[in-house]
Amino acid sequence: MSRYIMSRVLQAVLVLVGATLVIFVITFALPGDPVQALAGERAADPAFAEAIRARYHLDEPLLQQYGRFLLGVLHGDLGQTYSGQDVAQMLGERIWVSAQLAAFALAFQIVIGVGAGVLSALRRNGVADTGVRIFTLAGLSIPFFVTAFVLQLVVGVKFGWLPVAGTEDGFLSYVMPGFVLGSLSTAYVARLTRGQLTESLREDYVRMATAKGLTRVRVVAHHALRNSLIPVVTFLGLEVGALLSGAVITESIFNLPGMGQAMARAVYLGERTTVVGVVTVFVLVYVVANLLVDLLYAVLDPRIRYA
Repeated sequence: MSRYIMSRVLQAVLVLVGATLVIFVITFALPGDPVQALAGERAADPAFAEAIRARYHLDEPLLQQYGRFLLGVLHGDLGQTYSGQDVAQMLGERIWVSAQLAAFALAFQIVIGVGAGVLSALRRNGVADTGVRIFTLAGLSIPFFVTAFVLQLVVGVKFGWLPVAGTEDGFLSYVMPGFVLGSLSTAYVARLTRGQLTESLREDYVRMATAKGLTRVRVVAHHALRNSLIPVVTFLGLEVGALLSGAVITESIFNLPGMGQAMARAVYLGERTTVVGVVTVFVLVYVVANLLVDLLYAVLDPRIRYA
């Protein structure tokens, strides 16, 4: 087990280095001069431009800049914005907002998605199954930003049940954006759970468990559902990356001061250091989430062992 974890950690380090290298090269190779962007519409003073480039090492070769950035990451330093703000400190203030948003989105996916999938599989071809399939088809067809604006108008403005934007109302501020962020994936999870559980209920070991006199709840929960959840857990692990990237739009729509909003503003303002820093955190969270998913396999299926 320890050997497996060490190999996965080594793979995570390689993935982190490779991903940050690609993002760094792409971001800093984009056309446009960030120094000129700081100066606004007027031409930047040559002395000012030279001082800024020297301060942020923009006059160095690209790979040398990346080496300096990677060395800073090892010391917990993600660099500074062109306005002099520490990127790590800025993200530290925003990461809790993004974490709460992602937690609400995952909760909706697990509770609603898995619950609807189980209900649909157990009531196959019935009214509940038809309702779940209609719900998932609508969730897959409607873009989530359309869902966001409709919910803001109806739930937030017309009925006033939930706040429309901001974080002033505590956890209630994350209910609507969390549902919007996880709506598409909730439909996927429901359909995936339904298909996997339907197949598992036809397996011989489920029939054997039923023949032994076990209750229906025990047969479904302890035998069929555990094996059915392995593909679902895999999908949810991959979904962490999608949640982080989707948060860029969701946080902008609901005016949540998270990392996604910081990413959107950094792209607009040409803050390349901030873009790379945010993506680095995204990749790190994604790698850790996938490591936890791999370890959960053995919990769900005792036949899986790590040598």
